[in-house]
Amino acid sequence: MCRRFFTLVLVLISTVGMRPEGRTNDEYSRIDAYARTTPDSYARSINTLSDYLTAPARTDMDKVRVIYAWMVSHIQYDLAAANSAYRQKYYSEKEYATRVLQKRKGLCTGYALLFKYLLKRAGVDAASIRGYARTDDKESGLPVAVVDHEWNAVRIDNEWYLLDLAWAVSTAEEGQSSNDFYFLTPPDQFVSQHFPTDPRWQLLAQPVSKPEFDRFPKLYAPYFAMGYSPDFPKNGQITINRQTQLTFQNPNAIDYLCTISRFGQTKGVDIPISVTRTDDLHLIRLNVSAQGRGTLRVFAAPVTQSRSKHYECIASFTVNSL
Repeated sequence: MCRRFFTLVLVLISTVGMRPEGRTNDEYSRIDAYARTTPDSYARSINTLSDYLTAPARTDMDKVRVIYAWMVSHIQYDLAAANSAYRQKYYSEKEYATRVLQKRKGLCTGYALLFKYLLKRAGVDAASIRGYARTDDKESGLPVAVVDHEWNAVRIDNEWYLLDLAWAVSTAEEGQSSNDFYFLTPPDQFVSQHFPTDPRWQLLAQPVSKPEFDRFPKLYAPYFAMGYSPDFPKNGQITINRQTQLTFQNPNAIDYLCTISRFGQTKGVDIPISVTRTDDLHLIRLNVSAQGRGTLRVFAAPVTQSRSKHYECIASFTVNSL
């Protein structure tokens, strides 16, 4: 996670993926409130929990949202288990989903399986999807070597949609239960950091290849939340000789900061930049004096009348300086 703050008053940024028509934010708020206040007595089994959550639901969209809302507000991301060799061992999917429900903690597979079985009980088609995920700046523009992540797809009104509950929880802003960017994320945005082992689950008319995915930079949810084009930069490795440039597409006015750090380190130093905007194209010119391999991080903040700014990391790149 990379983040840079220059703020007196934080401006929270939230976004959601493409959703089926027919629900307003106020209606989602009512669904979420119902899920958050579920009595514990109903959460003793997958069947009783699913039945309670979906009893008032009018549509499959309502069922998906209420189960998502309960999980992101009641299941913690299990950081302690993330370092265990047996963190996601299980005898059967249903057994593991039940264990996550009972412990109220889980990792990506636990979230994916519990979500799937709660929806299965409610009569909604759902799948758990294994694949590669770009989780770290060190993977910017470099091959993601291990299948180590799991997420979901759900079918609503005969259309499939993508979700990542584990990331919705683990990347949430402080004080928020979830980052709703990972709720029904558009496929052309989801594929920027998720590559399923079965390419059909990209849900794209023209799936990307694994070598193409391996070249992508590390993108963060604020990239899409701030209105940048889904046609994101595809080359996450940059070779530079003191000067280089990056181009982003966004119809909005944006301020930028850039830092560079040693490869594998999170703390970076500011580097001089100049920004030229032509229509919706933002050209960032950078001066880099560091030698060897490093990580370049791009931070952005919407231009406002306020003196305070909230810069979010939108992307990172691996740089090789000559």
